[in-house]
Amino acid sequence: MIKGGKPEEFAVRAMEVSLILYAEHTFNASSFTGRVVASTLSDMHAAITAALGALKGPLHGGANERVMEMLLEIGEPSGAEEWIRKALAEKRRIMGFGHRVYRWGDSRVPTMKRLGRELAERLGEKRWVEMAEIVESTMEKEKKLYPNVDFPSSYVYYMLGLTIELYTPLFAAARIAGWAAHVMEQHGDNRLIRPDSIYRGPKSRVYVPIDQR
Repeated sequence: MIKGGKPEEFAVRAMEVSLILYAEHTFNASSFTGRVVASTLSDMHAAITAALGALKGPLHGGANERVMEMLLEIGEPSGAEEWIRKALAEKRRIMGFGHRVYRWGDSRVPTMKRLGRELAERLGEKRWVEMAEIVESTMEKEKKLYPNVDFPSSYVYYMLGLTIELYTPLFAAARIAGWAAHVMEQHGDNRLIRPDSIYRGPKSRVYVPIDQR
């Protein structure tokens, strides 16, 4: 529907695998948000809407969009290492690397990278895969950081002919399955999620009446 024609079988498989890999990933920001809302016994629609709101934030959603924009800016494999080193020297954030849970590599990455290599072979366009491998090796050498699933998904989607603006909506379409599973599980054995907090501010302050402030 997106491209206006019947896709090749290998393209369908690539899309399906990416949707499976994106469908669920424990208590990330959006899943946790949806689960908290569900714990109030609000309905599925409210929980999914709240999860989407969390995904809208650039620190959670949109990473693979930023990755592809970076690869387009780099342009060619020959300039990739120099570009990354310069960006790191300028303290720029390199998207698609590091993970709050997977310190030594995202377990979803190898599968997505295999899809990328297969697409590159079939399409005769190896530039993005070659560039990505150089970026990965440079980040590992310089920062001991490894790619997360957003890194290879960026060029997989690009080789599938998808516009960059669709990457996050596709993520959301896949993740709704995971969000819904969390909501159903929460409703099935519910307890209101209410984290404790520790106050570390000043103590025993004197109240000053408003007319004296």
